[in-house]
Amino acid sequence: MPRFVVGDELGNLKVLRVSSENNVALTAIYQKKSSSVEALAVGSQSSSTKTNIAGFSDGSALVYSLKDDDSFDVLSEWKESRSKESKFIGLSLSPTAAFTCTSNGALRMTPIFSGNRDDSQPSSSQRASLPTRLTDWRLSPNGEAFAYGGDEVDLSVWNTELAFQHKPENDTSVSTKTTKKRKRGDELFPAETWRAKNVPNDSLGLRQPIRISSVTFLSSSLASQHLLTGTLSGDVRRYDTRASRRPVAIWGGIGKIGGVKLVKEGLNENEVFVSDHGCNLFSLDLRTGGIVYGYKGISGAITAIAPSPSIMMSTSLDRYARAHSVIPPLSSRDRKGEILQKLYLTGVPTAAVWDHTFPGGATAANEESAEEEDDVWDKMVHVGDDDPLNIK
Repeated sequence: MPRFVVGDELGNLKVLRVSSENNVALTAIYQKKSSSVEALAVGSQSSSTKTNIAGFSDGSALVYSLKDDDSFDVLSEWKESRSKESKFIGLSLSPTAAFTCTSNGALRMTPIFSGNRDDSQPSSSQRASLPTRLTDWRLSPNGEAFAYGGDEVDLSVWNTELAFQHKPENDTSVSTKTTKKRKRGDELFPAETWRAKNVPNDSLGLRQPIRISSVTFLSSSLASQHLLTGTLSGDVRRYDTRASRRPVAIWGGIGKIGGVKLVKEGLNENEVFVSDHGCNLFSLDLRTGGIVYGYKGISGAITAIAPSPSIMMSTSLDRYARAHSVIPPLSSRDRKGEILQKLYLTGVPTAAVWDHTFPGGATAANEESAEEEDDVWDKMVHVGDDDPLNIK
């Protein structure tokens, strides 16, 4: 079963392992006192050592390595000087750099060094400024673009390389006032490639507020063309940047209590997980936007969703981490997802990720490579003694 990394309000980083019998084992690997974990992200390396990143409430970011035996080693650490009265809303790792973004629009790209931590100071970091009042930031699967959204900040897609080439005056975040002056958002920023347009007015002719709570790229679109957002009005909206600035699909009423809190794409085809600000966690079918099933027995609002190929891990405000069974939308007619196991944590969990590790230390890349190799051998024709091509 896979390995997960969980962060909590006490500044702890912990490893959760789920056995084949669905037993959950917990190991503490790091603690940053007087600070809480705000965001986590993992790299996609295929080696036995994983490079991950964590963001803390004091504005510090930590890049660390995690081996198969759960041994922990700090690779780089820095503090975001522009993070006053803000929080980390997005972290990501590429093979060569770490990306961090705060709610006040402070975006940073820091090179990853394999040496000791003294060699990996943020002096070589590149900084960029985005609009303020952001709630979520995501790097695309291919790393060539990123997207964000927030409070009166509509979904926007930027070119990653160009974003760090443009230097705003005084290196300050672009205010929402400036955005409103730009013909109601029609004029794009220098590195911005696409910006969504607000949905039409409601039945009373009133403008609908922009309240984006979660953003995610759909991995089926390597060209960063398809995205999903969750809103505090309870909608899940699907965008195709090639087709329109407005959503190509709006699925209303998904967030039952307080609107949508988290939207996370699953690893099965047409699968996405959605939680609200109550205790609801659903599996949605991307083809129709309909709820496939919901998970029962959760007594706290979901704080993180971490899908893996075999199970899905969630954490919630009731201090539990739960391992859930996952049923693909195509196979869920008579089957529903269940809670397989749960584990009480001492601190309120704030973030969780699957680190692409399988039993025995195998990684997702290794598993795919092995499966492809098996397929090649299975398709080969066996040449027996009676085969006319058998050469003696």
